[in-house]
Amino acid sequence: MLISTRRFFLTALSVAILGGSLYWSRHQQQQVAVAPAKSVDRYWADTGLQAESLEDLLGPDTCASSERYFLACANAVVSVANRYNLTIETDGTLHSVGEGFSQDLSTEKKQILVWQQFFNERTEEATRFSFMNVWKNLKENYISADQNSLMVGVGLNGFISVFRDPHTYLMPVAMFKEVVSRADNRLTTTGVQVGRADGNYVIRKVLVGSAADVAGLKRGDVILKIDGKPVQSLLQARVNELLKGPEGSKVTILVSRSGEKIRKKLKRTELVVATLTTQVIDGIKPVAVIGLNKFARGSCDKMKVALDVVNKARVSGLLFDLRDNPGGQMEEAACVASLFVGGNKKIFDIRYLDASKKSEEYFGGEPKLFDKPVAVLINAGSASAAEIVAGALRDMNRAVLVGERTFGKGSFQEGEYWTQNKKIALFETKGFYYLPSGRSPQMKGLEPDVAVKFDHISMDREEDQFVNPLLAPERQVRSLKSLISSKDCLDMEDVTANEDVQLSKARQILFCSKAIAGAN
Repeated sequence: MLISTRRFFLTALSVAILGGSLYWSRHQQQQVAVAPAKSVDRYWADTGLQAESLEDLLGPDTCASSERYFLACANAVVSVANRYNLTIETDGTLHSVGEGFSQDLSTEKKQILVWQQFFNERTEEATRFSFMNVWKNLKENYISADQNSLMVGVGLNGFISVFRDPHTYLMPVAMFKEVVSRADNRLTTTGVQVGRADGNYVIRKVLVGSAADVAGLKRGDVILKIDGKPVQSLLQARVNELLKGPEGSKVTILVSRSGEKIRKKLKRTELVVATLTTQVIDGIKPVAVIGLNKFARGSCDKMKVALDVVNKARVSGLLFDLRDNPGGQMEEAACVASLFVGGNKKIFDIRYLDASKKSEEYFGGEPKLFDKPVAVLINAGSASAAEIVAGALRDMNRAVLVGERTFGKGSFQEGEYWTQNKKIALFETKGFYYLPSGRSPQMKGLEPDVAVKFDHISMDREEDQFVNPLLAPERQVRSLKSLISSKDCLDMEDVTANEDVQLSKARQILFCSKAIAGAN
């Protein structure tokens, strides 16, 4: 018997009430057929998700029952309003986030702050607020029929983010199979990655060969509008969505560079980003640079080939570039790490939120292929599996970390069919990853041994983004000694003129006496 959506969420989102035989996790990574990618709203429309699934949550019995439910309801409707460049006042009116709007609403935390203050300072009035009326206003006046299912999904995920945690979410099964689980690093994109600087969205990286690259957009360009819509106060996830779209479609970007406004019309193209790149920097002590952009299936095999090439080149050390690597398959991460420490060393373990489940240890299982000094480059875009590899290599005194604090994604999710709609999967947070030291990168990230800031462009991390960020419980944490200090090697030469300061500094660190001793 199907249970109601409201009861589903109000019983703590227990996985026991989920039906079906579909099960995705770190244990099962099977190849799936690649189908032509559709738009996000098309994937949601194909699920047939109806408004009742969200409306069952937005009644006064739920929203007025506690501060957490109140904020979850607020985030549900605010998330939908944000998609139409709208903000919601505490009297229920909708206002356009357009020219001259100065309030920073770029994160969930910032968007919900006014609702948190509303509930705490005017509780009686807040508990009478009708989120249902706001939703009906959005549905009747802004949401088109072909986007109805998408907006219901957006609202449900906004509710879950606050009620449960930011990493538990709903997704169309077809979208997971055809897009998310693909082994390759194939993107339909304009070719820009964004960050924040001085309250604006700024281009943080331009992908080589992309439409943005060809058009001459540059790192540091301030994004003012996308398709005529001001973006300053939008969620970063929304800005990223505006940049994406079907292959062949066009998008107009207005940027500011040194006070000059530049308008570019870009055609979204399918871009294949190499999973792994290898180069050798010649010199008195030749250094190899291996960049890994994603821990996709087959990454470890590619790493073996790269290390074979590097060993034949007789380099003196390796710079392992994990900057902007968002993670991927954890089995691949364990395998890659073992190439530097051997197959019998524990790379990470997982601990479940369910105390009745035993923790599990993961070993890479591969023999060591490289034993010379290693420096791992990290930044705020290094997350999940990338943090596990970087942290494990440091914990085992096998590498030094150079760059910025990493993002801080150390939780894992497992998915099953959602009982309410078998075309939708619910991915629930089930636990956390832990490094050999006993520490989890969740929320805190990894601090580098040598801090070298990327530039003034920042990325919001979990504690900055969400109302209820996750912090992993820790036990059996051993202290970590610092492998090097600045007096050992940071004054060897001036590298600030180099465009890639982090890579230059990492190369410099690689040949400090204490860094070499620690790595070996």
